[in-house]
Amino acid sequence: MLMPLVLWYAGPRLIKLPPQGSVVPDTFRVIGLAMRGGGWNAARPSAIRERDGYVDESVIHWDDKFVEEIRQTLKACGVFMFIPIFQLADIGSVGLGNISNDMSTAMILNGVPNDLINNFNSISIIVFSPIITYIVYPFFERIGYPLKPMTRMTIGFFLAAMGCMLGAIVQDRIYKTSPCGKFATNCVVNGKTEVSTVSLWVQLPIIILPAIGELFVNVTSYELAYTRSPPRMRGLVYSLSLFNTAIASAISMACSKALTDPNLVIAWIVLACASFACCFVFPTVFRGLNNFVFEWSEEEKAVHTDIEDRRLSVEDGVSRTHSHQQHNVVRDTDKY
Repeated sequence: MLMPLVLWYAGPRLIKLPPQGSVVPDTFRVIGLAMRGGGWNAARPSAIRERDGYVDESVIHWDDKFVEEIRQTLKACGVFMFIPIFQLADIGSVGLGNISNDMSTAMILNGVPNDLINNFNSISIIVFSPIITYIVYPFFERIGYPLKPMTRMTIGFFLAAMGCMLGAIVQDRIYKTSPCGKFATNCVVNGKTEVSTVSLWVQLPIIILPAIGELFVNVTSYELAYTRSPPRMRGLVYSLSLFNTAIASAISMACSKALTDPNLVIAWIVLACASFACCFVFPTVFRGLNNFVFEWSEEEKAVHTDIEDRRLSVEDGVSRTHSHQQHNVVRDTDKY
């Protein structure tokens, strides 16, 4: 219900471009030509003309720059391959299988619904988003160590790893305090359902830590998708970025039947180790993504310039009004 108000406020400040044709068909054709042999050069029209003496423009609609843009885009999208690991470790969002539900089923609820804790994923994002945006990021910029994209990705994966490590500790504690030991999820003793002595609220840090990590990982991946992709390929890159959520969900569904007692602790440890290992990948393999150069399209430049002109015009009007008011104050003061 609030979204229309947000769009009404942000509308004049957004760069809105008319829809353009899809680049997906030509993208797949370029990749296909490159994979047949000869690499990216085999897909360049200039190389095709030099090799065959002509270029069939009814099939090849692109230029050499388009091929280079695809090469640049795929290189930048390499970082997205690791996003499913974070999504699986983010128990409050996608998660891996039903390990969080199995954990909560074996805990003391005290009348609290076992799915209530997952709401703290969204609550944590709402609470910590302004804190990170207006306090954490500006602080590191002031001290001369701005948090670059790969540093943010590392922080997010580290938070996910810590959340999963806590999950392993809590799950192990449940096994040790449950009357059924390592079969605590569906524990029935003498016809009565029994649970461990661990409270459901212990799950809070397991949910909150990866949720805060989303502000570093997901937001940064969207930023990379927009800034590292050529203007006419941003829609394709966004789709590749968001497709990782679908991959994580598919893996989660595929593993749901296999992740049962008494192996839940192992699942938590595997997620923690995988997330922690990624912390070393981003600052090394993908360190080049820290220094990206944003490229405006010609249409964006025109719209952006028009918006800036209007903003400066308004600011200039405010400045003139302020100066006029100051002048009147000075004149009034001179009377006394």
